[in-house]
Amino acid sequence: MKYALIVRYGEIFLKGKNRHVFLNQFRTNLGKAIKPFEGVKVHAYHGRYLIDGISDLEATKSAVLKVFGISSISEAMVIGQSIEEAGARALEMIAALPQLPTSFRVRANRSDKTFRPNSPEIGRLVGSIIHLATKIPVNLTTPDLLVEVEIGNEVCFVTISRDAGPGGLPVGVSGHVELLLSGGIDSPVAAWLLLKRGVRLSAVTFYSPPYVEETARDKVIELCRILRPWGGPERLHVVAFGSAQKILRDCRPSKLAVLLYRRLMVKVAELFARADGAKVLATGESIGQVASQTLANMAVVEQAATLPIFRPLITYDKSEAIALAERIGTFKTSIIPCQDSCTLFLPPRPETRGKIEEILAAESHLDLDAMARELFESAETITF
Repeated sequence: MKYALIVRYGEIFLKGKNRHVFLNQFRTNLGKAIKPFEGVKVHAYHGRYLIDGISDLEATKSAVLKVFGISSISEAMVIGQSIEEAGARALEMIAALPQLPTSFRVRANRSDKTFRPNSPEIGRLVGSIIHLATKIPVNLTTPDLLVEVEIGNEVCFVTISRDAGPGGLPVGVSGHVELLLSGGIDSPVAAWLLLKRGVRLSAVTFYSPPYVEETARDKVIELCRILRPWGGPERLHVVAFGSAQKILRDCRPSKLAVLLYRRLMVKVAELFARADGAKVLATGESIGQVASQTLANMAVVEQAATLPIFRPLITYDKSEAIALAERIGTFKTSIIPCQDSCTLFLPPRPETRGKIEEILAAESHLDLDAMARELFESAETITF
């Protein structure tokens, strides 16, 4: 059997006069998703998209389901304007199931209003074909299987499946964000949530040679590769942070070290944001998760920034972040053991209620802007 995919979009429907901007980006993103598959094409019709020419259904479907903006997707068989063909193709699809359903119903839609009979009668006629051939009972309220028939001007099809899409908005419609990306669980999840709202992403990561192994760097690169089919990040800036971190570690009082690290990271990230055209920074922080993520400390760190800082996980429990990391495929990479910049040179009792006066006093003999510029200029950039 030769299948096509029916792609439906959700939130885009709510847009007004600028809906075409969202739809153009959505179609572009669908085209990128199917580009590796030879002969596969996207066609727009009647508020949906049809993807045909498919030779590897599962691989194509998996790639398409990583396109944000999709509300649902169906494996379908394209037919002519024929009730008999609709019934025959439905029977083929049912026969291919691992086991027969205990009940079914047919829901028909007739977007071509010149076609006769009407939608309820199409449903009854196709349903009778299926019932007579299989003896499967009809259940109009809670069927085990829903058969959908579409009779339209542009395309007609039959489907017996609907898979939920990732929702959200097409990546590229909401501007550009610079993400501070670590090798842990949270920031890759924050990346996915930002992509879901249609932003383009670039990322900056900090690792501390020679004090940590290359594993720390390699983990973040791999996380970017996992996230790339979802739409990002487009590039990763890798900052060698060890020397600067050693200088900050020696500032007094030592309990402020983590806050000093974070403030310098923000300054470096801003330089990359401006170079990349990003208007906002983002992190994977969640209130109270570690010492640097108390409200007082987040305020102290944010004071070093001139751009807004988004925190998509700000109210997430760790278990919620883990569940989402498992769903999007980043969890197994994130838990590979290695030391990162955030945990290196950690003071025995880090400050949990930072005060900006103390921070500025500790930084008074340093030129953090010059340090940030040096780190920015010496960074490695990887493009995906």
